[in-house]
Amino acid sequence: MKSNLIKCASALAVLSCLAPACSNSESSSTTTAAAVTTTGVPTSDTGGSDPSTTDAPSDRDVFKPITGVPGVSDKEIGYAVIGTRSNNPLGTCILDCYLDGIKAYFAFRNSEGGIYGRQLVVNQEIDDELANNQARALDIVSNNKSFGSFNATLLSSGWGDLESAGIPTYTWGIQPADSADRLHIFPSIATMCSGGCTSHLMPYAAKSAGAKHVAALGYGVTENSKTCVAGYKNSVTKYPEGGVDVAYFNDNLAFGLPNGIGPEVTAMKAANVDFIATCMDLNAMKTLAQELHRQGMDNVTLYHPNTYNQQFVTDADPLFEGDFVSVGFLPFEADTAGTTLGDFLTWMEKAGKTPSELAMVGWINASVAFGGLLAAGPEFDRQKVTDATNALTADTAGGLLKPINWSTDHAPYTDSTRPADKQGECVTLVRVTKGKFATVAPPATPWMCWPSIEWSDPEFKGFK
Repeated sequence: MKSNLIKCASALAVLSCLAPACSNSESSSTTTAAAVTTTGVPTSDTGGSDPSTTDAPSDRDVFKPITGVPGVSDKEIGYAVIGTRSNNPLGTCILDCYLDGIKAYFAFRNSEGGIYGRQLVVNQEIDDELANNQARALDIVSNNKSFGSFNATLLSSGWGDLESAGIPTYTWGIQPADSADRLHIFPSIATMCSGGCTSHLMPYAAKSAGAKHVAALGYGVTENSKTCVAGYKNSVTKYPEGGVDVAYFNDNLAFGLPNGIGPEVTAMKAANVDFIATCMDLNAMKTLAQELHRQGMDNVTLYHPNTYNQQFVTDADPLFEGDFVSVGFLPFEADTAGTTLGDFLTWMEKAGKTPSELAMVGWINASVAFGGLLAAGPEFDRQKVTDATNALTADTAGGLLKPINWSTDHAPYTDSTRPADKQGECVTLVRVTKGKFATVAPPATPWMCWPSIEWSDPEFKGFK
């Protein structure tokens, strides 16, 4: 179990890299973007409140008989869902919450008549029990029951097998190393910068909080966490306009803080730290906040990578008051106009489910799967859907993401190899105010965008 915990720390560290993105860009895949087929496929986003009405084929309701395509009958298109339920060391809802979002999206689209005369269904629900992701992926490959697959897992050892089998696979985007350069793998966020890259977001948040002295904390058991924390440090150095310095740096903490964090907080107090950015999970953030309170440091602002969980924050109130939390999609607190956020909230309510981060990830993944089907046309198969999805150049999953260009965004990059279209960044950020999340940018334009790598105040945008 110790080795599994170390690997899980790695997964969490990847998720925490939404600002100074960190990942290992190595991949066993040899497929390149040059293999993408774009002939006859729309190259614009299917976004907006109803992707079926924008830049999409007009034959969504056309039925064509299809034979020999796994998971496809005259009535249904079936998908397998793999996720972690058993042996989850974090104690958070992963597989079940992820399924909530996928099923809510399918119910939404099925209520409109489905697609090509067929209903979208989950026909395999699979617990990978933390360590068995590859075995369960191989089960999907061999049983040939499903057209595509969804994955929300802490250990993504089976993604290469799904890629090799040509199965369209939609994933929780915390494992960029295992999705990088794999054209059948579509994560819930675009493949990110690798290797301690710089970002405007953390220095901007620190400046907004009126901070002067920053601490950066991460786990020592994973290189991903180390590069994530290095990204914070590099960002402060790159952007002195933020007005902060790195007064304390520690990238060697034990995963989950099993022995607490008292000595480290004492050292931060001596260094006059007033802002702490971490690459740690939400339970460790609570441990940190409790120790700050115990040592009389309630005025310190925390920057959270993994705490977008209203119930968790409510239960911990007021430990996180005034803290910043990065979000990888359109926050629930944003305006819904022109996006499918309102549809998400409506269909989650219809299902009697609570909106959650993993449910939104499932919804986004299902939206990308639907968009690929829509772009492929009624005589679809696995490869046609993969190619059609990879031809979408501004996919926002119905206004829930910054635009993804799937023809290029499978490839990771570094600070020194940033492509021209990656010189800027767009992120969402919320702050805990009176125990509730509130968008830092206006709710109607909640995305904070920097048009270039140079320092500036962000532009506020919304994507449709």
